[in-house]
Amino acid sequence: MNRLRLLLPALLLGLSSCTIVTPDQARMRVTDAARASGATDLSITDRADGGLNVTGKLSGNNFALRVPPKWNGQTLLYAHGYVTPKADAREFPALVDKDPSTANGESGLLTTAYNQGYATANSEYAKIGYAVKEGIEATKALRDFLARVGSTKQYISGTSMGGNITVGLIEKYPNDFVGALSMCGVVSGWRNEMAYLMDFRVVYDYLTRGTPYALPGNGDALTLNPAYTQDAVNASVGGLFGAAGKGDEKAKAIIGQLARVTGVQPDPLSFIVPLSSTIDGLGDLLKTMNGIGYSNVGKVYAGSADDAALNAGVQRLTVSPESSAYLDANYTPTGKFNTKLLAFHNLSDPLVPYLLQQQYTKIVQDAGNSGNFVAQVVDARPVNLADLSKSGPTHCYFTPEQMTFAWNELTAWVNRGVRPRDGLNITKP
Repeated sequence: MNRLRLLLPALLLGLSSCTIVTPDQARMRVTDAARASGATDLSITDRADGGLNVTGKLSGNNFALRVPPKWNGQTLLYAHGYVTPKADAREFPALVDKDPSTANGESGLLTTAYNQGYATANSEYAKIGYAVKEGIEATKALRDFLARVGSTKQYISGTSMGGNITVGLIEKYPNDFVGALSMCGVVSGWRNEMAYLMDFRVVYDYLTRGTPYALPGNGDALTLNPAYTQDAVNASVGGLFGAAGKGDEKAKAIIGQLARVTGVQPDPLSFIVPLSSTIDGLGDLLKTMNGIGYSNVGKVYAGSADDAALNAGVQRLTVSPESSAYLDANYTPTGKFNTKLLAFHNLSDPLVPYLLQQQYTKIVQDAGNSGNFVAQVVDARPVNLADLSKSGPTHCYFTPEQMTFAWNELTAWVNRGVRPRDGLNITKP
């Protein structure tokens, strides 16, 4: 009898977690939660499938919520990635109009979860560009709002910068999410991402100095230069690979040395993407962090034809205490969390390299937390030199089927204890 008394609450909890929430119930819950949370500009409209579209603002940030007609009471939140700073207003990938987990807005991770009965939600951030701090704050506020609505379990997902936001959320708030999914994420922290981008830039500058391929501002990677444009990057890299393709030995040597020193794949897109990343974003990064946040002073580069000359001549970047502290807080991970986290990454990614997932795996291992973490991989998009618009490698190159496979793995892990397989290649699940 005593054993039955102990089991009964757990059985009732299990039954309650399977209770279906109707659209009318959800409408009332959302209205009450908005009032309690101070949400503004609330709009609740019917969907053609019988569910609800909900939009509003939390602390001035637009949010969107999609509630299925038979809601299982659980929610998947999504943290979007880096939005290139521009002069126009914030760009918000509104969930009610498209699926922000895919580049084209078509069916992806959030659509899959919605069709399985999960509510899905996302928020804009208080700024564009490098916005890990703002992304964590906005997504946390949305999570708390959904808890007020009555969501019994919250999952978090994110791509690219959103992967760093995902890691930050589960480490800072260890009891808020039952499961997390990072896709092509900056999981090991922004300092490692800056190291990748800035190392490539300064080594590229050194090896192309005095050649036809030198970029505007060669040797001064931290000064904004109006001539440093996408056209300039395309011309530099295109000219380099074009010459190599015609048998130019000097061009071939530059490409080979760059690949060896930086670890970047020796193809045009893998060179263009990291060089392009700071065209519009450098000013925002410097302003947000009050500096670059990464220093290569004392770093020894290896793999060139003359490493001594390279290390003597490469530009050295210094870091301010303010920028270093900002990167620590926003967000350098500890590897300590309670949530089940599944991360997957393209084996070659020109913007957020696979190395960052490998680094985070070690961080989690060093924290003694490998039981809560699984890392998997996806093949890169193939190189197609005949048509670069259809060529790889590409940042966050995943199919809806791969995202669905990973999501199903995560929910099985959370709900049934079925741990996904570490290192699994899910290119063809």
